Amino acid sequence: MTFEVAYNFQAKITLFATQSGGRKKSIFSGYKPSFVFNSQKQYCGEIKLLDKEELRPGETSLARIKLLPARTISGNIHINTAFTLVEGNKEIGRGVIVKEISKKETTV
Repeated sequence: MTFEVAYNFQAKITLFATQSGGRKKSIFSGYKPSFVFNSQKQYCGEIKLLDKEELRPGETSLARIKLLPARTISGNIHINTAFTLVEGNKEIGRGVIVKEISKKETTV
Protein backbone atom coordinates (compact mmCIF):
# COMPACT_ATOMS: atom_id res chain seq x y z
CA MET A 1 0.00 0.00 0.00
CA THR A 2 1.35 3.46 -0.93
CA PHE A 3 0.48 6.70 0.83
CA GLU A 4 0.53 10.30 -0.34
CA VAL A 5 0.71 13.09 2.23
CA ALA A 6 -0.54 16.66 1.84
CA TYR A 7 0.35 19.36 4.35
CA ASN A 8 -1.31 22.68 5.10
CA PHE A 9 0.68 24.85 7.51
CA GLN A 10 1.50 28.39 8.56
CA ALA A 11 5.10 29.57 8.15
CA LYS A 12 7.29 32.61 8.48
CA ILE A 13 8.94 33.13 5.08
CA THR A 14 11.71 35.48 3.98
CA LEU A 15 12.64 36.26 0.38
CA PHE A 16 16.33 36.82 -0.31
CA ALA A 17 17.23 40.37 -1.35
CA THR A 18 17.78 40.89 -5.07
CA GLN A 19 21.43 41.86 -4.53
CA SER A 20 21.91 38.57 -2.60
CA GLY A 21 20.71 36.48 -5.55
CA GLY A 22 16.98 36.61 -4.84
CA ARG A 23 14.07 37.55 -7.06
CA LYS A 24 13.79 40.93 -8.71
CA LYS A 25 10.01 41.13 -8.32
CA SER A 26 7.58 40.75 -5.44
CA ILE A 27 5.35 37.75 -4.81
CA PHE A 28 1.62 37.75 -4.04
CA SER A 29 -0.90 35.26 -2.66
CA GLY A 30 -1.27 32.40 -5.11
CA TYR A 31 2.48 32.23 -5.84
CA LYS A 32 3.59 28.62 -6.47
CA PRO A 33 7.28 27.99 -5.84
CA SER A 34 8.87 24.65 -5.00
CA PHE A 35 9.73 23.76 -1.41
CA VAL A 36 12.78 21.80 -0.22
CA PHE A 37 12.86 20.13 3.24
CA ASN A 38 16.28 18.74 4.24
CA SER A 39 16.77 16.92 0.94
CA GLN A 40 17.29 17.52 -2.76
CA LYS A 41 13.63 16.70 -3.57
CA GLN A 42 11.37 19.60 -4.47
CA TYR A 43 7.68 19.67 -3.57
CA CYS A 44 5.01 21.79 -5.23
CA GLY A 45 2.84 24.08 -3.19
CA GLU A 46 1.07 27.41 -2.99
CA ILE A 47 1.62 30.43 -0.75
CA LYS A 48 -1.10 32.67 0.68
CA LEU A 49 0.31 35.77 2.39
CA LEU A 50 -1.38 36.45 5.74
CA ASP A 51 -0.10 39.81 6.95
CA LYS A 52 0.51 41.74 3.73
CA GLU A 53 -0.68 41.95 0.14
CA GLU A 54 2.79 41.88 -1.43
CA LEU A 55 6.11 40.38 -0.29
CA ARG A 56 9.13 42.17 -1.75
CA PRO A 57 12.66 40.73 -2.02
CA GLY A 58 14.39 41.09 1.36
CA GLU A 59 11.12 41.09 3.34
CA THR A 60 9.50 38.60 5.73
CA SER A 61 5.84 37.60 6.09
CA LEU A 62 3.57 35.04 7.69
CA ALA A 63 1.99 32.77 5.10
CA ARG A 64 -0.29 29.78 4.82
CA ILE A 65 1.28 27.08 2.66
CA LYS A 66 -0.48 24.17 0.99
CA LEU A 67 1.74 21.39 -0.34
CA LEU A 68 0.38 19.15 -3.06
CA PRO A 69 0.14 15.46 -2.09
CA ALA A 70 3.34 13.48 -2.67
CA ARG A 71 4.53 9.98 -1.83
CA THR A 72 7.99 11.07 -0.76
CA ILE A 73 7.14 13.82 1.74
CA SER A 74 8.67 12.85 5.05
CA GLY A 75 6.39 12.40 8.02
CA ASN A 76 8.90 14.50 9.94
CA ILE A 77 7.53 17.87 8.82
CA HIS A 78 6.37 19.67 11.96
CA ILE A 79 6.59 22.99 13.83
CA ASN A 80 10.09 24.54 13.60
CA THR A 81 10.96 22.56 10.45
CA ALA A 82 12.97 24.82 8.13
CA PHE A 83 12.63 24.81 4.34
CA THR A 84 13.93 26.57 1.26
CA LEU A 85 11.83 28.31 -1.40
CA VAL A 86 13.06 27.45 -4.89
CA GLU A 87 12.38 28.52 -8.49
CA GLY A 88 13.92 25.84 -10.70
CA ASN A 89 17.46 25.45 -9.32
CA LYS A 90 17.55 28.95 -7.80
CA GLU A 91 17.04 29.42 -4.05
CA ILE A 92 14.91 32.52 -3.55
CA GLY A 93 14.05 32.39 0.14
CA ARG A 94 13.75 30.45 3.36
CA GLY A 95 11.02 29.66 5.81
CA VAL A 96 10.16 27.88 9.04
CA ILE A 97 6.88 26.23 10.01
CA VAL A 98 5.21 28.02 12.93
CA LYS A 99 1.87 26.18 13.01
CA GLU A 100 0.69 22.91 11.47
CA ILE A 101 -2.89 23.30 10.33
CA SER A 102 -3.49 19.88 8.81
CA LYS A 103 -1.82 16.74 7.52
CA LYS A 104 -3.80 14.48 5.23
CA GLU A 105 -2.72 10.98 4.24
CA THR A 106 -4.40 9.25 1.32
CA THR A 107 -3.89 5.75 -0.06
CA VAL A 108 -2.81 5.52 -3.69
